[in-house]
Amino acid sequence: MTRLEEFGWKGEAAPGIARVVRSHGDYYHLACCESDSDVIARKKKGAFMREDASPKPVTGDFVKFVHNPGGESMIVETLERFSVFERRDAGARRSSQTLAVNFDILFITTGLNENYSPARIARFLALAENMGRAKAVLLFTKADLLAPGEGARLAKEACGMFATESLAVSTVSGEGLERLRAMMHPRDTVSFVGSSGVGKSSLVNALAGEDVAETLEVQEWSGKGRHATTSRTIYKLASGVLALDTPGVREIGMIGETETVLAKGVSSHRWRK
Repeated sequence: MTRLEEFGWKGEAAPGIARVVRSHGDYYHLACCESDSDVIARKKKGAFMREDASPKPVTGDFVKFVHNPGGESMIVETLERFSVFERRDAGARRSSQTLAVNFDILFITTGLNENYSPARIARFLALAENMGRAKAVLLFTKADLLAPGEGARLAKEACGMFATESLAVSTVSGEGLERLRAMMHPRDTVSFVGSSGVGKSSLVNALAGEDVAETLEVQEWSGKGRHATTSRTIYKLASGVLALDTPGVREIGMIGETETVLAKGVSSHRWRK
């Protein structure tokens, strides 16, 4: 199996096709057939400026590129996405912001502490309605903060409320982790989205069996998390599952809205530019 296939490509593994597994600034890390390690690439100048051009690549995208073994490779096209999760841009600089692409399962992640909000969950699910060929699962973290069985009860209640598969987990006690693993299959991509501090990176580490993603403590005085993840990265787990970790979402804006609403659903405060 080629490295490209290991990272989720399910077509013919041909040269010149790659997957973006990490991006930072103008540089992209690509998994492809041409190398056993990441290939560093940039977008070809002008290739994404035309009106009919494909979308600019983000982590998770499959792309066409020109390999340069002696220097920077060049991305020339973004291939069609089979799933995409996006929101209205929090800074109003663009009409929408792409948060995750080409995933098989979208885990909408909520902490069972001050972060818990049915209004926020409903907003995430509304954004997920048109995400394409993928399914959404509600994932409730920090179940160890509640009495035994209470997390599972809330997950069952949410399943009935939103008609969406739900699961309560804890990376501390291990509750729900085996069931979570059973949902995933090798070469499938799973994406975790949610507010800062809900434990997305901790979940990735628990599933990986080692610390591959950076984590930060939640602020005790506010119960709010800080951004441990500042860029999107695909981690290949020992099971063969591909985990897409994303930065925490502060605002959940609906595409086409004139106002941006905070994830908690009670304020119209906007990020400073």
